Formats: sequence, C-alpha cells, structure tokens
Amino acid sequence: MLHLPMDRWRDWIPSDCPGCGRRVGCQGLCPDCLTCLRPDAARPRCRRCAHPLNDAGHCPDCGPGTPAYDRVVAAFDYAGLGRDLVRNYKIRCRLSLARLLADLLAQSVRAAGSVDGPDWIVPVPARRAALHQRGFSPPAEVARLLARQLGLRHRLDGVRRLREGDRQVGRDRVRRLQAQTGAFACGVAGSLAGQRIAVVDDVLTTGATLQAVARVLKEAGAARVEGWVLARAVDHRACDSSGGRVLQ
Repeated sequence: MLHLPMDRWRDWIPSDCPGCGRRVGCQGLCPDCLTCLRPDAARPRCRRCAHPLNDAGHCPDCGPGTPAYDRVVAAFDYAGLGRDLVRNYKIRCRLSLARLLADLLAQSVRAAGSVDGPDWIVPVPARRAALHQRGFSPPAEVARLLARQLGLRHRLDGVRRLREGDRQVGRDRVRRLQAQTGAFACGVAGSLAGQRIAVVDDVLTTGATLQAVARVLKEAGAARVEGWVLARAVDHRACDSSGGRVLQ
C-alpha cells in the first residue's frame, strides 16, 4: 500500500478547479486559470511595493516618503480571478482555499528569491469581530501553511492589535494611514535586533496596514521587514502619467 504524508494526498485526488470548475487531477487550479492569475507583466513593477510603475518610470503608490517595509512579494494582482479567490476565502469563508493560496504565495516567494531571507513569518492579526465572524484568521492560516511549505519558523503572536479599529474598505489612502497609526505592537518578548521578518496578509491596497506593522517591528529592532501578500491591488489610472490620478 502506498504510504504518503496526509498533506501529499491532495496531489493525487482529482477535484474541481476553484477558478472555473473544470475537473483537474490534483487539488489546485487548472492550467488556464493559472495563466489568467499571473500578474500583469506589461509594466515594470516597483521594487519595493510591487505596484506597476507609471509612464514616467515612477511608483505612483510609494509617494515621496520611504515606506517602513523593505519589499513586497505578491502572488497575484487583486483583479479578476485573483479577486474572486481572495473574496471566496476571506468573505465566503472557504477555508479549504488556504492551502492553494499558500502554494501560490510560496511559488512567488521562491521566484523572488526571498525564501532564505526571513527569520520569522508573522501574520497581520485579525480584528476580533472579523475573527468571531469567520471563525479563522485568513492571514494566520496562510502564514502557518506557508511556513511549513518553505521550512521557515512562524509566530502567530508576532504582532498584536492594540485597538480593533474599523474595516478599511472604502477609505482613501490618508484615512487608512491615520486609522492604522498606533494600532499594532510587537508581540515578541525581548528585542528583534537584527531579525528579518516576513509579514503575511491577504491584500495590499495602499500599504497602510503593512506600513504600521513594519514600523513597530523596526522599532523593536527588526533589520528587515518584507510583506508577503496574496494579492496586490493595482490602480491602473495611477499608472497613466498623461492624466490619470496619482495615489496620495
């Protein structure tokens, strides 16, 4: 009898593709959906925040200041199938998608050459109300599976919330930044001097949450903080330097 670890049986069991419903020979996306999910490569990306550069070759999302985080690695853009996968996982509470999403993020981390970098993987902590509603934390589940797949250490308590705050959906950049100021604290006892941290989240929109988390980790002594996110929201109007809107 063939003996395989429990987490390997998924590679042998046919299932329906979460993107299109087509029957596939493993627990994952079909080749066509994988192709659709690849980030738009038509424009060069910002080496720090992973947003496409505008026509002038500048990042429209980082702004004049330097973010507290050092780099962002995203599995896909928050559009089309990528948006649907995140919404099904996060809003429709399809916890079964966590493994697929962790796989996709692990592939991007490896491709970016970041797998040997961090000392710890930590998730952005969920709001208490959201945790109660869903029954799980989307970033924490992905972080746990990602750490196992990449052979890295993770801490679910690496960052903690000082206050709950409201949902960020619908807020502009300035309000998002204001809302997250002072919202987090380092949950690791002692100093993080010289440590390299990968912060896992589901969607990076303006970077306000990652900025706040990276700041408290740097203040605790972290030498480098990367954001590993499932999806990167892209404002294509901001990329049009001929008349489009630039994020502020």
